[in-house]
Amino acid sequence: DLAQLAMAFPGVMVAQTTASHLNHFHRSVRAANEFPGPSVVVCYATCMAEDGVAEEKAMAQAKLAVETRTVPLLSYDPRKGPHMRDCLSLSGNPAPQHDWYTPRSGAKPLDFLAFAATEARFAPYFSASGEASRSLIVANQNRLANWRRLQEMAGLR
Repeated sequence: DLAQLAMAFPGVMVAQTTASHLNHFHRSVRAANEFPGPSVVVCYATCMAEDGVAEEKAMAQAKLAVETRTVPLLSYDPRKGPHMRDCLSLSGNPAPQHDWYTPRSGAKPLDFLAFAATEARFAPYFSASGEASRSLIVANQNRLANWRRLQEMAGLR
């Protein structure tokens, strides 16, 4: 968990991004290169063969990973202030004040289960009728707990 990394090594610049979020990606890489100390940039990318995602859907899948809080965008820059909320930014995530992102009015909120349903690697964890297994439900709860922890540390909760 990158938030734990930032807490364990408070002098390290940390960012989590995707190639689907070009502005965030470029800002993260630039900030890491300009940072006077160690920095870590994690860039989520779909492994098309292992995850069972078609090549032409790789960018959309990375966007969905952010929208479902599976891989939230974040940046932690210790130069921004004395408190975690000053240093941690969740900028670029959709609906950062909410638990889950809802793409349009009346739509179902996007959660980890929505993400898992789009990847072949998770197919064994869904029943024939599409019901998620207990392990996926626990993973969904874990993603929400992680997101809430990030919101709290960033001063959004």
